Amino acid sequence: MSEPRFDGLVASHWTLAGVIPPAPPRFPFAARVAAAARAGFTGIGLRFDDYEACGAAGLGGAAMRAILTEHGVSVVEMEMVYGWASDDAAERAKARHLEEVLLDAADALGGRQIHVGQEVAGLPPLAPVVERFGALCDRAAAHGVLVALAFTPWSGIPDARVAAAIVRGAGRPNGGVLIDTWHHFRGARDPEAIRAIGAANVIGVQLNDADAEPVGPLREDGRHRRRLPGEGAFDLVGFVRLLDEIGVRAPFAVEVMSEAQAALPLDEAARRAYETTQALLARARAPS
Repeated sequence: MSEPRFDGLVASHWTLAGVIPPAPPRFPFAARVAAAARAGFTGIGLRFDDYEACGAAGLGGAAMRAILTEHGVSVVEMEMVYGWASDDAAERAKARHLEEVLLDAADALGGRQIHVGQEVAGLPPLAPVVERFGALCDRAAAHGVLVALAFTPWSGIPDARVAAAIVRGAGRPNGGVLIDTWHHFRGARDPEAIRAIGAANVIGVQLNDADAEPVGPLREDGRHRRRLPGEGAFDLVGFVRLLDEIGVRAPFAVEVMSEAQAALPLDEAARRAYETTQALLARARAPS
């Protein structure tokens, strides 16, 4: 399957939602798309429950796509499917529903990639997980959609090595890894594991920053205290250079969940996210 091209920077869902997860966005879909475009973003992220809520409020797929087209913005990230790897049939059934919602969104809006992951500690044996990931990729491929597997340090897929092993085991051309810098720097922080993924197996990159040490449990730190790229302690300049060195060409997104970001007016949230990230990328890519 040939990978859909995307040029530009993506505003992930939570960056412009104006809330702390898992609350519904405080800004309407049309306002978020317009603010993203004004700031310079050419892509956004969309949650399954946001898509469902738009439909329930009378904003169907055709109307949502017209808004995107008007502003020259694409839906790049569609989130988030958990439970697909579970041995519990009921959990997998819930995951399948989320998957179907996102695939419907992809058909309606032209979405590029679905993000999937694992929220709970522990993981079934690798063989069935690989099989389930491969089957998910096959279903997504029928809609022309990529599947990006996220790793989270508290979960059964804690780092890039485990995520890459699942992706390589499945061997699907539309399956790959999602690299979130918060999960990398708060987790294994292993550049060789990132390098070992291989550029072709990276579906997406989410950029964010944070203080040197977490405050409280990792999940709470990640939901309440992320910072805009370049405004924290992570070596994001070095990280971007590493991704460039290994040839990653996947879309870069800004994903910031924090009390400070959520409190901003929408246009300011979009502008600051875009400008800080572009400044970071310019520093990382400046001639030495």
